[in-house]
Amino acid sequence: MDVDLGLLKMFEDQLNPSHPEKSGVPAKILGYGEISATFSIAKMPGVAFKRMPPFNSMEEIAAYRSAVDRYCALLKQGCGIDVVEYSVYTMTNRYDEQILYLAQPRLPDTSIGNYILKQGGVSDLEIIIQAVLPHLIHIYQWNRAHMPDAQIAIDGQLSNWSFEFGEKKECRAVYFDITTPLFRINKTEQLDTEIFLKSCPSFLVWLVRWQFLQDVLDRYYDTRMVLIDLVANFYKEGREDRIDKAITLINQWLAEQDFQKEIPPLTQKEVDRYYKNDAFIWSLFLYLRRFDRFLKTRVSGGRYNFILPGKIKR
Repeated sequence: MDVDLGLLKMFEDQLNPSHPEKSGVPAKILGYGEISATFSIAKMPGVAFKRMPPFNSMEEIAAYRSAVDRYCALLKQGCGIDVVEYSVYTMTNRYDEQILYLAQPRLPDTSIGNYILKQGGVSDLEIIIQAVLPHLIHIYQWNRAHMPDAQIAIDGQLSNWSFEFGEKKECRAVYFDITTPLFRINKTEQLDTEIFLKSCPSFLVWLVRWQFLQDVLDRYYDTRMVLIDLVANFYKEGREDRIDKAITLINQWLAEQDFQKEIPPLTQKEVDRYYKNDAFIWSLFLYLRRFDRFLKTRVSGGRYNFILPGKIKR
């Protein structure tokens, strides 16, 4: 990757968080996560950048970098999952905020799972699901072998994987969603999960922490919930017509691999119920973040240093 750190620093100092495309150094938004935005800069077209919420100190940044490195090592060395290469860049911006960018090679849009889900055929869907399932099972097996000393979580949605198609229906799945490195050592979360709450209004942080945070975290350690989440995301991608097919594929694969007793078959009713709850949680979270932006920019006349998505169809 060819990263111009000076240009990245210029981008950060001239960033318009409400409209990144109108910043002094314009950016093209590639996607939104729940805590970070992914974008590209025209003069560095081969790089995808993820900007994390501001940290309070360099010590926090060091702890986060360590968590990312350890998480990727666990995925690769522990579970045999291919992870996209990455580099980390840190800086203090002109507002004296500690900022971290994670840079990865920009992957072809057509290789990303949600693009294939939307544009590909049913046979393509079958191929990419069957490419992801062994990786999720490897994590399940690793966790079973190492609990309670250690446990790995993963967000297995197709939008977090890039797929390289080969001959004879061969497909290599590569994981790139590493900005939320969730893993536990001796039942203790190694990521400071307060990072999820940085953009909430301060007077509502306790509510989100109390009502939602632990439930959201726990689901990514449960392989069956990860599979349900994978399928439920088809609603968000506008391909609910393929949910029944995906459920059938996953259940058949689990049965063929003799995992149906440990991981009971998925049902449409569960997927629907999960999606409604998930959509409520993340819609509320986004609403709270927008409310915080309104208070800080419109009421107090201050600055809001988080990039938020626009309207999301759920």
